[in-house]
Amino acid sequence: MYVLANKMTIGMNTSDDLDVLQKRPASGGRTISLDRMSPLPLYAQVVHRLQDMIARGDYPSDAFYSESELCSIFDVSRATVRQALQRLSSEGFLSRQRGSRTFVNRERFDEAFDPSMNLPEQWARSGRPLSLTLARFDMLPCSDEVAAMLRIPKGTLVLQVERMRSDASGPVSYDYRYIHPDFGDSMQRSEAASQSLLDLLKRRVRLRRGDNRIEASLAGEEGEQMLQLDPYSPLLVREMVYYTDTDMPVMCGRSIYPAKRMRCGFSVDLGAKDAGGVSQFHINDDATTDLPSDMARAPT
Repeated sequence: MYVLANKMTIGMNTSDDLDVLQKRPASGGRTISLDRMSPLPLYAQVVHRLQDMIARGDYPSDAFYSESELCSIFDVSRATVRQALQRLSSEGFLSRQRGSRTFVNRERFDEAFDPSMNLPEQWARSGRPLSLTLARFDMLPCSDEVAAMLRIPKGTLVLQVERMRSDASGPVSYDYRYIHPDFGDSMQRSEAASQSLLDLLKRRVRLRRGDNRIEASLAGEEGEQMLQLDPYSPLLVREMVYYTDTDMPVMCGRSIYPAKRMRCGFSVDLGAKDAGGVSQFHINDDATTDLPSDMARAPT
């Protein structure tokens, strides 16, 4: 499972903000217990808890918790809270500006690759609903790479869908999807223009897994044209193949993201006793994945 991590911006609360903080039920008297016996320092535990709280939107809507509120919530000293905030700041998660209140930065977003894969809903819950622009919806001959991923003869007609996802700040991704002819024939343009393609497939077949690979690249001509980026801007590139419960590939594709708006991480289940049903993480090992390294870099 891959997780694209959230980036936050936090400044310091000043005395001028005390009246605002006192008027809101921000912390609500809540407390969060830390493991005092853990070898993990308290400030590091606070860091992890704050990351989780912000990812879930568990914070006041007007301004983030003050240092004093965080001290109360975690029952730690102000020095511990400041060390946690400094850690997040130094890692690029937070930005602390003198004389400013504390706010969550929505410039980057956390896309969790969970079993539901309902990415539009995740954005909507964060207060940043996405709009879809359908750029292509055509039955066209597939490339050799797409044919290999969908296990069909090259040149077979497949449904090719291209969409741009945007929020109020601009484009967040450009998506290429190639749908197996057994399922693409029944999809309608109006559906693809407004709904999750995975949801549409789930209505037709039982899906079992999705193989994903994420890498860094430069925007180049593609990013400049599709996402209005400088050609030398960094991109995140995600390639994927989705399979049914009978291991039939039903959709493959590729998405490009402006790196300034996304960040990639991953989660590994360390408690699993076997690899069955557990996401695996591979580094530079094409033999362990069905995703070809030379997957089409542009519309075909």
